[in-house]
Amino acid sequence: MSAKKDLCGKPGDPEILRNILRISPSSKLTDKRIGACELQNLALKDSNKLASYANAIPNLVALLSPEIPSDIQEDVVGALAHLALRNPANQVKVASAGAIPPLVALLSTSSAANVQERAVCALANLVSNNPANQGTAVSAGALPPLVALLSARAPAHVQELAAIALGNLFVENPVNQHLLGKAASAAAISSLVACFSASTPAHVQEHALRTLGHLVADNPANQGMAESAGAIPSLVALLSASTPAQVQKNAVIALGYLVADNSANQGMAESAGAIPSLVALLSASTPAHVLMNAVTVLGYLVADNSANQGKAASAGAIPSVVALLSASTPAHAKELASIALGDLVADNPAHQGKAASAVAIHPLVALLSASTPAHVLEHSSRALANLVAGNPANQDKAASAGAIPPLVALLSGSTPAQVQKNAVIVLANLVADNSANQGKAASAGAIPPLVALLSASTPVQVQEKAVIALRNLFFENPTNQSKVASAGAIPLLVALLSTSTPVNVQEMAVYALQILITNNPANQGKAASASAIPLLAALLSTSSPANVQDKAVYTLGYLVFNNPDNQGKAASAGAIASVVALLSARTPAHVQEHAAGTLGYLLPAAYALGNIVRSNARNQGKAADAGAIPPLLALLSANLPPPESNAMQTNAVEALIHIAACNTQTRKIMAGADAINHLVGLVSNASTLAPLFSNASYIVTTLLSDPHVRVVFTSATPFLPLISLLQVNYSEHVLDWTASILSHIARISPSIQRELAAAGIILPLMAVRPASSTPSKVLEQLNTLHVLLRDVCSCRACVSNCKRMNGQSSHEGSSTSVRERPVATTSAAEPVDPDKLMQVRSHGMLMDGNGACGDEGDVDGVSMDLGMQYSGKA
Repeated sequence: MSAKKDLCGKPGDPEILRNILRISPSSKLTDKRIGACELQNLALKDSNKLASYANAIPNLVALLSPEIPSDIQEDVVGALAHLALRNPANQVKVASAGAIPPLVALLSTSSAANVQERAVCALANLVSNNPANQGTAVSAGALPPLVALLSARAPAHVQELAAIALGNLFVENPVNQHLLGKAASAAAISSLVACFSASTPAHVQEHALRTLGHLVADNPANQGMAESAGAIPSLVALLSASTPAQVQKNAVIALGYLVADNSANQGMAESAGAIPSLVALLSASTPAHVLMNAVTVLGYLVADNSANQGKAASAGAIPSVVALLSASTPAHAKELASIALGDLVADNPAHQGKAASAVAIHPLVALLSASTPAHVLEHSSRALANLVAGNPANQDKAASAGAIPPLVALLSGSTPAQVQKNAVIVLANLVADNSANQGKAASAGAIPPLVALLSASTPVQVQEKAVIALRNLFFENPTNQSKVASAGAIPLLVALLSTSTPVNVQEMAVYALQILITNNPANQGKAASASAIPLLAALLSTSSPANVQDKAVYTLGYLVFNNPDNQGKAASAGAIASVVALLSARTPAHVQEHAAGTLGYLLPAAYALGNIVRSNARNQGKAADAGAIPPLLALLSANLPPPESNAMQTNAVEALIHIAACNTQTRKIMAGADAINHLVGLVSNASTLAPLFSNASYIVTTLLSDPHVRVVFTSATPFLPLISLLQVNYSEHVLDWTASILSHIARISPSIQRELAAAGIILPLMAVRPASSTPSKVLEQLNTLHVLLRDVCSCRACVSNCKRMNGQSSHEGSSTSVRERPVATTSAAEPVDPDKLMQVRSHGMLMDGNGACGDEGDVDGVSMDLGMQYSGKA
């Protein structure tokens, strides 16, 4: 006798074949009842074997139609639930046979209770980790009846199954969360939160907690509804030691979903007492799966939240978290503890100290080993970075614990990018403002691999941190600067100035380059040879962020200072127009300040450069043509606090000195741009610093000494504020510069002399002249001014004083007894000689060959150094 075959002609189990035939559409109800019961038992024993029969699943699904009696459907649904349980292949077969829509229909309240319960179970199994089936169930309308089954009116076991089914529908499925709708979501969340009460059986609580977690994960709207429904206090209450472990675990997880990246819910959780409850769960007696979730959620609550960090530390979190870093702790627990510790100590010196006291540094350093799993190493290195950041004591402890050599080893190309990045950050923080650690890192060979990480093949996030680490290594460390330059860092840093480089990397590269070239001609030459100048000039464009512009203009200033060749390259690269554009009122003040200083470096006085006079004269012309003069003058009146305004005005005046020197055309432009009003305003301001006063006064005398420019001044009005400076209690340099300027303007014409006299200059002038404290060279200048003015003044006081001071009987007497101060003048056909102009002030500022204002006599010179240095901290 031949073996029986299934309906596809293959040999099969006679019992299975017989029962499949019993549930065929043409069979009697009695046979269907028997067959359904037997097949349910067979599905429980071997679901794969039953599913392998072609007609088994379709015949079972056919029995889900409304006309089939509930007792048969109960067994059929049970069979389908067993078939789909943890079986992806059978999930697909059952769904393909069309089972999901009729199963959803069986969720209605009109279905028999046992059928409804099993339908919920079957759906839960069908949609578990199966996005396609989840979508089919939602489309068939599964969400509303499942939500309804969460209510307190449903039996506890049905509530539990409904919670499981909903959880399976929502897990990592934001589409289904959205399809549930606001009203249904609120109803579902309220029903789930109601299941957290102490009267609810633990098995229902467990699954309701899981479902709530899936429903609120990464969903701010649902998180808000859960908080409004009172979920957070209920969850915190379930963290107590009396709660069953699985319920406790799911409560911690649900709380984590609610507070992750949600500051409002973090505040509510803290107010509900979550932090002490979570810290209490970090003890050795807590089950591992609860403990690890507790440390994770604690990390969420303290991340970037200084108040919660303080409360966690007060609750004893730091020693408990550090204890989880011990060698006997599982790797995953170390990873989670490292995350929490990193968040607890971030930007918090007190907590850094507590962690160090709890002996956190040694186990973290021990985890820097290559044998540590990458996922653990990533977070342990981050914790160590936060622990030593800005903390000299912890920097030294970590270095003493041997952190630097393994960190250097982690810089190799074989290290995963995120671990490599964190190792670079730790190293950067260890050497920041720490000369001993700078030396140890260099000795451990850190410089070559860090330089190698500047290459284009390095991931951007690693590249940026490598630039910062190198900068911290050589900040205020000439030895390391030399080593970094010798390792080839300068061309690589210059390459990072390209416009294709991300802005944050650009900024750090400019800053590092700036430190390397400051007061270092050799490194300046390397940077220029690597084409730094055109790249820096390109970064001055309006499309660059202000912080990049600021550092670029500052760095460019150092490159061109006292370097004619680099000045020429900068001019050829269009830097002058770009720097002038940065002087606009729309540019932030600190960028304007550095732009003014750099422009001064780009335009040094022609006489100081000897054989490149013509080249720099062109630069001066370019600056004027680019419109540099008006914005530089505007900077003299910048409305900023004293430190910023002084630096701004100093750099602007120095740039104007260079533009004014040796070029009549630029002086004419300056005079036409109302320079006198700006400069006199600066000179007559009592708060102006002495060097700035001298430089501004120098520009005024330079303009007045040029016969081509002097003719434009037809009135004394702009100069009248200077009369107030003719006071006995003013210093020598104030009186001398004031008298010099007024003498220059008085020489222009008798009408100007009359204006000065009418403005009341004679009385203060006479009050200052006979003062015993007035130095002889100042007195000479004042006498010169008086001689110029006495013939236009007929007041009795003036006549009397003139007689007394000059030993003459009247104003008509000879003036030859007073020797006028020599003034450098030239014929109208010749250019003004800068050497003569620069030395009109015998007592004050002379321009040295470096384009800097030197000291002479009693007046301090003003260095052309930009005078600013960025912090070297990480």
